[in-house]
Amino acid sequence: MRPTSQAVLVLRALFAIAFSFVLGVLTSIGQQYLPEEVSSLANSAGAWTAICFAVLVASKFRGWRAATLGVLVFVALNEGYGFMTRLKGFSYGILFDNFWTFIALVAGPVVGLAAGWVRHRTGVLAAIGAAVPSVVLIGEGVYGLLYVSGTTSPVYWTGSVVAGAVFVVAFAIVRLRSWLWGCVSIALTAIGAALFLFLYSGRLV
Repeated sequence: MRPTSQAVLVLRALFAIAFSFVLGVLTSIGQQYLPEEVSSLANSAGAWTAICFAVLVASKFRGWRAATLGVLVFVALNEGYGFMTRLKGFSYGILFDNFWTFIALVAGPVVGLAAGWVRHRTGVLAAIGAAVPSVVLIGEGVYGLLYVSGTTSPVYWTGSVVAGAVFVVAFAIVRLRSWLWGCVSIALTAIGAALFLFLYSGRLV
């Protein structure tokens, strides 16, 4: 790879990390100022996953680079959130003093690879990639409706479920253009969302 190409890759990665940090700052601000109906967006695993996924798709990385950047983007988002939260006078752990850093180490490579597959692959890998963000959006949305709708507005949780479903179906129609891989992606989303709900409710309820 030529030095100029390497420089472009580094710049793209740095921009993705910096942009994610800024979005984390805005997330913390949103937690304070968003309307009640959608305030859960600011502290939602589904929203954070969707943000990171979109940044990673836009970064155009693939393979191990996408997986590595996935971790860095998640950490940057969390650190941006923590930076603003601490400025507001609240306590929030830094890096390995924070639970979400460890989540980033696990989820980051998965979301990074999924974003790379959605951007660059077709067939089964693209089908799997599209299912990943939808699993979290739908799984957490159903969790919110079942377990915390009494203390938070159901509007956001309903929107999360709809967004996840619309994305995977639209991707199947527009990008996959195959009944087989479209059905695979939708089935994986349904199975994954059910598993996510089971694990999430077991940890949080």
